[in-house]
Amino acid sequence: MPAREALATAPPRDERVRLVQQEAPPDLKLPASDRNIGGGEPSSASAEEAMAAEEAPAGEEAPADDAGQPKHLQDLLGFDESPVKIYGWIQNSYTGNTNGRGRSGENFGVNPNHKANWWMGNQYYVVVENPLEQNDAINFGFRVDNLFGNDWQFNYMQGLFNGAFPLNSFAGYDMAQLYGEVHLPILTEGGLDVKGGRFYTLAGYEQVPAIARPLLSTPYMFTYGQPFTHTGVMTTLHLTDRINLFNGAINGWDRFINERYVWGYLGGFSWTSEDDRTTLAMTAVWGPNQFPSFLPANQQIYPGGYVNIPSVAGLRNPGYWRNDRTLFTWVGTHRWTDKLTQVMETDQGWERAIPGLGSGGQNGAPRDATWFSFGNWFLYEFNPKLTGVWRSEVFWDPQGARTQKMLNGEFVGDRFYEMTVGAIYKPHPNLWIRPEARYDWSQYHPAYTDDTRKSQFTLGIDAIILW
Repeated sequence: MPAREALATAPPRDERVRLVQQEAPPDLKLPASDRNIGGGEPSSASAEEAMAAEEAPAGEEAPADDAGQPKHLQDLLGFDESPVKIYGWIQNSYTGNTNGRGRSGENFGVNPNHKANWWMGNQYYVVVENPLEQNDAINFGFRVDNLFGNDWQFNYMQGLFNGAFPLNSFAGYDMAQLYGEVHLPILTEGGLDVKGGRFYTLAGYEQVPAIARPLLSTPYMFTYGQPFTHTGVMTTLHLTDRINLFNGAINGWDRFINERYVWGYLGGFSWTSEDDRTTLAMTAVWGPNQFPSFLPANQQIYPGGYVNIPSVAGLRNPGYWRNDRTLFTWVGTHRWTDKLTQVMETDQGWERAIPGLGSGGQNGAPRDATWFSFGNWFLYEFNPKLTGVWRSEVFWDPQGARTQKMLNGEFVGDRFYEMTVGAIYKPHPNLWIRPEARYDWSQYHPAYTDDTRKSQFTLGIDAIILW
């Protein structure tokens, strides 16, 4: 079909933008805040770039609209025109550790595939959504993400389904996202988006959904240094077609709304260059992030950065109102060539007066904590079916608050490093295979294989079937 005829029969521009945002997998060349997976909303520039790829020059054959895109079960059943979309994926993995399993069977630092020499049913993921349309009319949307599988405990939210599922079992469930949203054509040409509910964080580069990160495993900065989800209200102001501004009120990191939490702040900006080759995103998270009362002493899982103190379990926390946590993340991406993209991220975090962190272990006085990280990714597209990935990282946890490693009953700080080489192989648009080789090491103390070694080497592979 000639390009002119293809454009004549294509959906209207605004409708094509909406379809681009929903049908295509998340663009790994963008920061988390600019992806369509739930953290933020795609910038107009990103949507325009995707649209331009559909439109062949006059006189040339237009590529198929769905070329290279996965076929969803909903499409095959003939419901592709429905405004409500239902789709998802299944992810399974296996990770071998050359150190062996040890007593705990854990690959410390390697998440979510944290079980050594173990098959894992990581994600059985179902999305139901009605995505927003980025046009000049008020419209409403919603999204519900259902995460079944081993990763329920990786994405765990304090206060929802506490103790409901056995640890390290794929017979678990997490309502990863549940929000409603509205697009308002006000203030700027791009308008304002408002969402309320539970949603993935804006911070960082990698994300929880398996298809929203380039490798099976995640870096330390993502696992130990950042939130996974928030409950609250978030606004996205499309200031220009190159700049988005984010502002919102949240009730902390990874927690439900079943207690009287003090609200905090999540916000930042993202920018895309005129040639679409460079992006920069900054995110700030601030607010009280402890708990009004200390958590029970027999919980299955404790939130990152929380120190379990059995002697005060269930009692009122006198420092809740004044002990805040602050995190800044910066993510920059640059497409050096049509095949090579580089991503860099740096994080800085600190928290005041964490109970039980000071000298004396769990019985010690509260102590401030800081953490810092730097990560670098190279993604090289050898061909449309094969992308190579190289990630390197350093994560500095000076007081041990984030990784919570102990020596002689005391929390100890350390620097953790990892280097991972892997690939994304897509023999079919609906099938991803991702092998990886990863080397981790700590600078000062043994942290691996039940705290007996200072390094570990893991080989992992996962398969993702999109439906």
